[in-house]
Amino acid sequence: MTFATLALIALAGAAASSAEHAAESPTSNTVIGLQSSLLAAGATALAEGRAEDGVRLTLAGLKYPSPVQDQAAAHANLCAGYVLLHRLEEALAECDTSIALDGNNWRAYNNRAAVFTAQERYDAAVADILVGLKLAPQSAVLRKSLEIIYRDEKIHRDRSRSGLKARVAVGSALPSPAAISISLRHGNQPSAQPPRASD
Repeated sequence: MTFATLALIALAGAAASSAEHAAESPTSNTVIGLQSSLLAAGATALAEGRAEDGVRLTLAGLKYPSPVQDQAAAHANLCAGYVLLHRLEEALAECDTSIALDGNNWRAYNNRAAVFTAQERYDAAVADILVGLKLAPQSAVLRKSLEIIYRDEKIHRDRSRSGLKARVAVGSALPSPAAISISLRHGNQPSAQPPRASD
C-alpha cells in the first residue's frame, strides 16, 4: 500500500458529502464552531494537505477554551496531521485523546485505524473501523478504509508467505491522506470538498 492511498481516504472523510452528514447522528457529526478560527484554519490546512500548518494552527487553537466536541475534533485532526507527517506515535496519542473526549466521533476511529494499518496492526484497525461503522453505518469513508485495510493485510500476508522481504521506501507503508478524516465543518455547512481518492 502506498502512503497516497490511505491519506486520500482520510482527507476525503474530512469533508464527506452533505448527504452522508445528514444521515449521521448529531453526536457522531464533528462540528468545529466559529469560536475558534484557529481550529477551523487548522482543519482547512490539513484538508489542503498542508500538514505542518494544520498541526501548528490546531495546536494554537487548543490553547483557547472550546466545547469538548470541538476539542475532540481538534485532537482527531492532529492525529490526521501527524499521520501525514509520518509521526505515528504522536498520531496515535492524539486519536486516543480524541476518543477519550468524545467516543462518538467516527472520524477519530477512522484516523486511528489508519495509524494501526501503518503499524501493521490490522486487527486493531479493523476493530476501530467496525466501531466507526456502528456510529456512522452509511459512511463511504469508513467502508473504503476497511477495503484498504483488508487489501494491505493481504499484501503483507502474501509477502510473508512467499518469504520476500519487501523493500519499502520511507513513508510508503504509511496511510495516505485519504485514510484520515479531517473535521472541517462550521455549523451545518461543509467548508471544503474532499480530494478524489486515487490509487
